[in-house]
Amino acid sequence: MDLQIILAILGTTGVVSAALSALKGLLDQVPDVIRAWRRVVDEVRRDRADDGGDDAG
Repeated sequence: MDLQIILAILGTTGVVSAALSALKGLLDQVPDVIRAWRRVVDEVRRDRADDGGDDAG
């Protein structure tokens, strides 16, 4: 019975460790995704301004 408890604890710890590692990998990519999104938005705004954003003239 003691061996099963130890194996369960070790297994749970391994799963938690793998999950945290995967989560850290995803969170490390968030700043790059935000920067890329901002570049896309800036390009779209720049294209709209270049196409004659002033309709009143």
